[in-house]
Amino acid sequence: MSRFVVGVDLGTTNCSLAYAAMDEGTADSRSSPRSVPIEQLPIPQVVGLNDVSPRPLLPSFLYLAGPKEFPPKALDPPWKSTPDRAVGVFARDHGAKVPGRLVSSAKSWLSHAGVDRRAAILPWTAAADVDKISPVDASTAYLSHLRDAWNASAAGKTAADRLEIGRAHV
Repeated sequence: MSRFVVGVDLGTTNCSLAYAAMDEGTADSRSSPRSVPIEQLPIPQVVGLNDVSPRPLLPSFLYLAGPKEFPPKALDPPWKSTPDRAVGVFARDHGAKVPGRLVSSAKSWLSHAGVDRRAAILPWTAAADVDKISPVDASTAYLSHLRDAWNASAAGKTAADRLEIGRAHV
């Protein structure tokens, strides 16, 4: 069983991950629960070519790089990644220069009644040569990045503490 309670905010503009260490005495029926500090995970992300740095928030932006647009591995975070994709700061900043390859507001598309959330419709303004993705796939990219950041952190190092092993409470 995990030693942490983890909260994820999948935001339209930014995502974040916060956690608190579980303490055996935090919820004893004979006493008041003890407060435990809630910490925010610094999220490693690509901030420039071959440059990864932690930030408090993960911007909810996905950049779909073109073939040979960047040198190999230039967009890789510290863990295995999807080739030719970047999530976060670099995606937001570079995507502002190449909007036809930038996925933004994916969360808004998830709740839009007029679209199929699983259809490859993003980026909305993409040229014909850009492989589009679905709002579900874009949101999955953000959540996968948060999972991988947690698992790469000191808190997620043990098998029991890996984010995909824990139980979800909605």
